[in-house]
Amino acid sequence: MINFTECAIICFANSSYSNGAQRLRQSVTEHNFKGELFIFTDETQVPCPSHSQNPYAFKTFIFERVKNLGYKKILWLDSSVYLIKNIDHIFELIDKDGYLMQEAGHYVGTWANDKCLNYFNINRDEALNMLMYGNAGLLGLNFKNEIAIEFFDKWHQASKDEIFIGKWNNNDKTESEDERCKGHRHDMTCGSIIANQLKMKYHSGQSILMYGAPEDKPLNETIVFKAQGIN
Repeated sequence: MINFTECAIICFANSSYSNGAQRLRQSVTEHNFKGELFIFTDETQVPCPSHSQNPYAFKTFIFERVKNLGYKKILWLDSSVYLIKNIDHIFELIDKDGYLMQEAGHYVGTWANDKCLNYFNINRDEALNMLMYGNAGLLGLNFKNEIAIEFFDKWHQASKDEIFIGKWNNNDKTESEDERCKGHRHDMTCGSIIANQLKMKYHSGQSILMYGAPEDKPLNETIVFKAQGIN
């Protein structure tokens, strides 16, 4: 039986993403989530580096902040994500497996700059065999699980070491002279490398979360989240 006093959903949504935060909050209420929902709206609330200084560093700092409040099973959802059904069993998975990740359908070597590869002591050929997790910001961690703790510690350190920093594209070769590099994906790239090195397993793509509008029919019965752009 899950102790939902240990469970939390976390999100960051500044003023540009307030509509998404409102939609997420409404869906959490509608589907009777028994844990706590934390939506941070400014980096100073955490505190953490600004997104412009260190892209998406706020993710690891928010995990750390909520963990330090005593929550043990924490699920990150981007502001574009919302619930379409009850998610109690998602926290059961996080409790049992120690973490929750969904395959993104990309490979690390395509979306990692040279600085990141050097930091993790891997080459691009190795990185091109590493699947990425992601899919619109879905990540669950159980801070009673040793693998999840090790993953987070290394991910948070990479954030603090500014390895998330990089450009979205490699058009001007700022990220790598290697044409196989198409840009850098910040927290997702670093986390995916660590997950591969720890031999963590992903759920298959769009088995838990799918992209789609509210009127779109779920791709299968296992979908519990949708992600849709914020207007």
